[in-house]
Amino acid sequence: MTAETMTLAELASACGVSVETLAAWQGLGLLAGRGDQVDPLDLERVRLIQFAGRRGFAPDQIAAACATAGDLLASHIDMLPVHGLARFGVGFDEAARVSGLEPGVLGRLWRAAGLVDQDEAYEDDLAALRSLKVALDAGLPEEALAQILRVFSESLGRVAQAEARLFHHYVHERLRARGVRGLELTTATNAVAGPLVGLIEPTVAYFHAKAWERALREDLLVHLVEDATPPGDVPGELDLTVLFVDLSGFTPLTEAMGDAAAAGLMERFADLVRQAAHEHNGTVVKQIGDEFMLVFTDPTDAIACGVDIEGAASDQAQFPAVRQGAHTGRALYRAGDYVGTTVNIAARVVAEADRHQFLVTDAVRARAGDLLLAQLVPSGARSLKGIVADVELFEVRATAGRPRREVDPVCLMELDPSSCTARLSWRGIQLCFCSDDCLARFVAEPDRYSPARG
Repeated sequence: MTAETMTLAELASACGVSVETLAAWQGLGLLAGRGDQVDPLDLERVRLIQFAGRRGFAPDQIAAACATAGDLLASHIDMLPVHGLARFGVGFDEAARVSGLEPGVLGRLWRAAGLVDQDEAYEDDLAALRSLKVALDAGLPEEALAQILRVFSESLGRVAQAEARLFHHYVHERLRARGVRGLELTTATNAVAGPLVGLIEPTVAYFHAKAWERALREDLLVHLVEDATPPGDVPGELDLTVLFVDLSGFTPLTEAMGDAAAAGLMERFADLVRQAAHEHNGTVVKQIGDEFMLVFTDPTDAIACGVDIEGAASDQAQFPAVRQGAHTGRALYRAGDYVGTTVNIAARVVAEADRHQFLVTDAVRARAGDLLLAQLVPSGARSLKGIVADVELFEVRATAGRPRREVDPVCLMELDPSSCTARLSWRGIQLCFCSDDCLARFVAEPDRYSPARG
């Protein structure tokens, strides 16, 4: 449903706000229309005002910001894919009728799609719901469809948030840092944003096409080996090796270096992990802080990847120590992630590892092929948190030795001895520091820090 003109009463009916409230917002200059005739896009303005209100911003605050920086509501509406037309919605009963979906099914899929903040269905939503009905009629189980929708919603939600926030931080905020303010700031920001908006959907489509190509290649391998691999008892169950990788001492490092420097270090670590995963047929499932979860179909690849990660990190002139843990077994694929006991054990194994240590379970050792660059050394049975039986662990030791490194006792950064910024002789020990700031922290509280060796 679209309209070229609307009355104030029609707008009130469409958005569930009283005529008196809309008139008050008109008085504040928040709506484009004047008097009884309003612009249909005022419906989008009302939705933005309501959203800001739920987040604690009163209409007069919005009006004050617009008086200073220009029509912020119009700037945001221009970025929406509404193409100059207001969106009119229908209730869920009508959406179920139009799409042909049972109301209960529609509700479950609506929640899976992350649309719980929207209490009506627009024209594009109805088209999407009809597509979902086609998918269900074609034989795709509702459970699988719901998982796909969750992945789409959460992954593309992160994409959209990154687009908006990174633009704000690296364009808008840098203009502010140069002293640009008010309407001039809004105009300058919009001048940069305008040409970029049209690039978003083609770019997302391009990256999806590239990812789809890679996913299909991986799926081909699944088909090639499926005759030799019995299907699991439940959909999505498969054999794999889970590898967890994290940085030892990342918290004190962040405290000493600051968030910005730690973020830069994490970018280097992420590049290092992803490169090793690519070279050894692994998939990075997720990153949480300084920890990465990777999966492999071959345990030998997982071990080789871990050895390469350790080697690459140790070769850095300044880098924290890495620790790793892996386990092999059955896991369940759910909505882009993996869950189950195999994942839990792998996470517990990495928690057992010390600096530079790579621990694997006996299940990994038993299924791994010939290891040319490492050997597996028994590390004993361990009682892992939440796991009933003790787990036999082995340490992966690379045949190539690690270069000598000093450890900054404050931030725990590992340093090439030639790259130490400052040195100190303390209680007969020669200490090395990555910065004068870490040296000053140590001198102020020497008993707080324990000298370590890489």
